[in-house]
Amino acid sequence: MASESELRDRFQEGTQPSGRIDVDAVLRRSRARRRPRIVLAGAGSVLAIAAIAVPAALGSFSTSATDTALISGGGDSAEYSAPGAADGDAQAAYDRPPAEKLNLCSAPVAEVPPAENGLVLSVEPVTASAVDRGIPTIVTMTNTGTEAVSGTTAGLPAMTLSQGGITLWHSNGPQTMIAIPVELAPGESLQYPATFEPVRCNVEDDSAETFREDLPAVGAGLYQLSAAIDFTRNDGSFIDLVTGPAVRVSLS
Repeated sequence: MASESELRDRFQEGTQPSGRIDVDAVLRRSRARRRPRIVLAGAGSVLAIAAIAVPAALGSFSTSATDTALISGGGDSAEYSAPGAADGDAQAAYDRPPAEKLNLCSAPVAEVPPAENGLVLSVEPVTASAVDRGIPTIVTMTNTGTEAVSGTTAGLPAMTLSQGGITLWHSNGPQTMIAIPVELAPGESLQYPATFEPVRCNVEDDSAETFREDLPAVGAGLYQLSAAIDFTRNDGSFIDLVTGPAVRVSLS
């Protein structure tokens, strides 16, 4: 740094720095200094989100080995098959309705062949009051195959309440946008919490975004309850429709 006397001499000799500032050059240097910090901050934010979101998704569900027998149920049903699925056409899985649209109001319950990957859903039988709402149950996904499966599912299975093979109510409304990682060895299981409503919907209800709040109650009696969920393989090659047998619901 120049001394005071040297600065005084420069002013007297007319060699002092010009009062003009190269604004463009200053901005270029400023941007060059800031750019790496912005990129690093952005990368840190993404990592932070991933670290928070993944454990939160895993924390709501449990994975454990189980030898619980799958429960079978009754009820007539209509045969269902995705076009081209028998030929291994992966595109057929994308053309079929999603799990929550598998069974529509007042329509026969679809009969779905077992998933090729060996995954099966079982639902806990329910005994409840006919006046209850949001009746809870547990849906268990079990790998009954001989090979490990790896992929993701939605956060909740689609539920169908039926009687005599006819759909009375099914899961509807906005879906929670969350993907649950699934890593199941043969014999292992994953549990999902689920609820259903003991009410009856009509054909016109499926044309709305969500069902009416004043749907009539089904009343006391015996019903069937089943579950379905879409399983997306990690390699993206196929989306399996995973279902299982219906169980008995007793409402009093």
